[in-house]
Amino acid sequence: MLSDQQLTVTDKFGLRNEGFHSAPGSEEAEALPVPATLLIDQSGKVVWIDLSADYQRRSDPSVVLAAMEAHFDIAGD
Repeated sequence: MLSDQQLTVTDKFGLRNEGFHSAPGSEEAEALPVPATLLIDQSGKVVWIDLSADYQRRSDPSVVLAAMEAHFDIAGD
C-alpha cells in the first residue's frame, strides 16, 4: 500500500486520472490516481499491473494472489 498525496509515484507510472476529479469536496487534491495494483520484482521491474476504470473498485485479493503465484516463487494455500 502506498500513500502518494503529491502524486509523485503516480506520475512516474503514468497513473494520474485525467478523466475526471473524484475527490470529496473537502479535499484540496488537484487530481487522483487511477486505482492500480502493481507487482514489482526485486530488480524493480513491474511484472504485473491491474488497473481499474472505476475509482471505487480495487483488485480482488484472489486475483492479486494468483498473479503473485504466477510471477513469484510462492505457493498458495
